[in-house]
Amino acid sequence: MTPTQERKHLTDLALNLDFDDVGFASATDGTPHSDHFLAAVEAGHLAPLDYMQDTAAARADIQALMPGAKTVMVVVKNYFTGHHQHHSVSDLEEPNAKVSRYAWGRDYHQWMRKRLRKLRKSILAYSEDTEREVRIFSDTSPVLERAWAQKAGLGFVGKSAMFIHRKMGTWTFLGGVVLSWDVVPDAPVVSQFCGTCTKCMDHCPTQAFVGPGQLDARRCITTWNVERPLVAEADHAPGEGSGWGFGCDVCQEVCPWNKFETTTNEARFQPQAGHVWLAESLADLPEDLSGTAFARAKRVGVQRSVQRALKRGKGQS
Repeated sequence: MTPTQERKHLTDLALNLDFDDVGFASATDGTPHSDHFLAAVEAGHLAPLDYMQDTAAARADIQALMPGAKTVMVVVKNYFTGHHQHHSVSDLEEPNAKVSRYAWGRDYHQWMRKRLRKLRKSILAYSEDTEREVRIFSDTSPVLERAWAQKAGLGFVGKSAMFIHRKMGTWTFLGGVVLSWDVVPDAPVVSQFCGTCTKCMDHCPTQAFVGPGQLDARRCITTWNVERPLVAEADHAPGEGSGWGFGCDVCQEVCPWNKFETTTNEARFQPQAGHVWLAESLADLPEDLSGTAFARAKRVGVQRSVQRALKRGKGQS
């Protein structure tokens, strides 16, 4: 198999598993944007996110994930649900807390991991070299997946710090595999195509952006209603009274690149009958949130976040 044929074969393996786009980047010349990431860590912008700080060195070096890595193969999955209804879990006094679109359906991590494992198995099955290594990663792995997606020519990291695919916008999940051999790489995207637009920064409810592409997690609503809903300081964290009970999509909703959005072909990303985010009251939330994105915050965390989000007259702190 020639290098060109192998590249096409790898691409077809991923597309046949229902990923929407595929790109390749060389892993031998450093991890892209690692200096930008480490500067954010040093500045304290990721202070509430222990898992990011604890794995900072690994995220800045793909070789830490797999020594001898030669290629990073990045896959993209569209999760745009095709409609804009996002009012959801309520408390007994104020209905309609908003929920980030990624949490509307079943937990996307399960969908991604299942297909990435199949992709790894398929890659190893066709390879005649038993010494080859393949390591999967998703957005829970210590990998700068957005930066790698840009290096793989799939799009760019915008002023919102979100990965922007030029056909699917920001509504995408990223993952991939690290390979121990060279594959013909794609031309990296070296520019940011936001132009003079600053809508994401201007519309952020808590002014969490300290510069283009620089998000201070200490000010971000999602930090406090998804990642850290139970810590004491969350009582006065950004987002109180914002209406966002789980996550926040404002920077994505205002992004002009999302005018190109297309509806996902994956039914499991759509709102599910009986799903937790359709609960009529906080008391109706199930004890077991497994299989949903809400499991990260746990039941009591979701309840607390919704109550804070729906407080009136206090604004955002």
